[in-house]
Amino acid sequence: MKNIYIKILIGTFFLSMISCDDFLTTPPLDKIPDSEWWSDKQQISMMVAKAYSYTYGINEVALADCISDNATHRESNLKQVGNGTHTTHSGYVRSQWRYDAIANLNYILEGLEKSKDKLSEAEFKQYTAQVKFIRAFVYYHMLFNFGDIPLITKTLSVDEARQTSRQPRSEVLNFILNELENEVLPNIELIPVTESGRVNKQVVETFLARLSLYEGDYDNTIRYCNNVIGSGKYELFSSYDALFRPQSDETNKEVIFERQYASPLYVHELNRNLSYASSVYSGWSHVLPLQELVDEYECLNGHSVSECQERGCEFFQKRINAETETHRGEYDYRDPRLNATIIWPFKEWKVGNTVRSVFGVDDPNSKEYIVKETFMTGFLVTKWVDLEGEFADRTLGSKNMTILRYADVLLMKAEALIEKNQDLQIAVNLINEVRNRVNMPKIELANQEVLREKLRHERRIEFAFEGTRYNDIIRWKIGDKVKKGKVYGARMKAISEDMDHKYVEERFWNDKMYLLPIPQEAIDNNPNLTQNKGWE
Repeated sequence: MKNIYIKILIGTFFLSMISCDDFLTTPPLDKIPDSEWWSDKQQISMMVAKAYSYTYGINEVALADCISDNATHRESNLKQVGNGTHTTHSGYVRSQWRYDAIANLNYILEGLEKSKDKLSEAEFKQYTAQVKFIRAFVYYHMLFNFGDIPLITKTLSVDEARQTSRQPRSEVLNFILNELENEVLPNIELIPVTESGRVNKQVVETFLARLSLYEGDYDNTIRYCNNVIGSGKYELFSSYDALFRPQSDETNKEVIFERQYASPLYVHELNRNLSYASSVYSGWSHVLPLQELVDEYECLNGHSVSECQERGCEFFQKRINAETETHRGEYDYRDPRLNATIIWPFKEWKVGNTVRSVFGVDDPNSKEYIVKETFMTGFLVTKWVDLEGEFADRTLGSKNMTILRYADVLLMKAEALIEKNQDLQIAVNLINEVRNRVNMPKIELANQEVLREKLRHERRIEFAFEGTRYNDIIRWKIGDKVKKGKVYGARMKAISEDMDHKYVEERFWNDKMYLLPIPQEAIDNNPNLTQNKGWE
């Protein structure tokens, strides 16, 4: 049931009346009648619910691949990080320095301390565990992106905030792990979790598995994944495509943690932002996938499409035979996750047997004709879009944003086993469990190097436009291989009959980009903050 969002709305309204410094300061407590806000259980619960608004939303999930090698964005904020032209002043960089969230989370935690006499011990500990989880979540996001960061665990005055400095990454990481393992896990289920969208034990363990994997702690990755698997609470949803439509939000057991939405009060604009101009949503075509990602989707026989001819694959000729002036055969007979994720030239938007629109980027009579809309790559994203909605739903999207799901647990465990080079058959079985959901052929047992590439392929395809690709590039240290050089879009007959692929842009990489720069505005406000190497 989507019932946490109402409390988030009220909490958001309350905290929106509190001004915050952009970077490190906290709500001005002299303007808040604490005695009124922390003496009523309903208001306390509302404030805890507000904390969930600091988890990932559409920008960190559906749009985040625009800073990776999967896509580009129509506008500059994400586009700059994608092509390597971002600076210390870039809007995206500033948005990741999330001390406004930390300030409000610290305020809520201190408010809970004030409310102790209004709550049972179990209520106090469980509420506190929820907020501490989200604070740890936000801190790890910043630590991963910036390295050394200020560690602030209490409300500060403006003067105090401007005296803070960056603590070593290891110190912040130890704080996060201690909070999660010793403060959150023991207390998160002291009261049974009944509201949908709340943190439970498996949410914490899945996040700890992800954190451990990112930090190269493969033993703990396996341990936490085994705990989640062993809980028996989660399983792969039957349909990959349906998993990302709002109609599945109430019925699937794959989602472990998500940001919840509910129309018309708590909504997002993905229906409009991801769709195209001639669709039912009169869309804005913001997220533009690249050909390299599309190439990654295998032939139905389980090999690269580029190998079909030399292998004598039955689908090579079938694709040629399917090609017409208004149909691109090259996208036929592919991994079904391609159709569930990407819109390509002349692809039909179908609901059942009804064609609602056609992506006419190669059609001179369409609103999105490439000759007029030159920013187009020829590809858009269908994942997350409500295919059954009407025009009124264009800015009233209610599809929950998945932050952690069971397929990730399976692939995290597989990756940890591969990196440890042990129990490789178990790793293969886990990968095949994910592939079997979309009826793709099984991979076979091989050596560590081969399986590492198979696993990385599977992650890229399974989690496209779910906000994980950039993190994978950073932690695998492959930026120089995948985020450099010319990038391309689809084959576009409207531009040239013999065009191979549409040129999109030149991308640049420097190893300093494994960390984001500290926002210059933060340094201007606080000279104690030093800059990351190479960004000075």
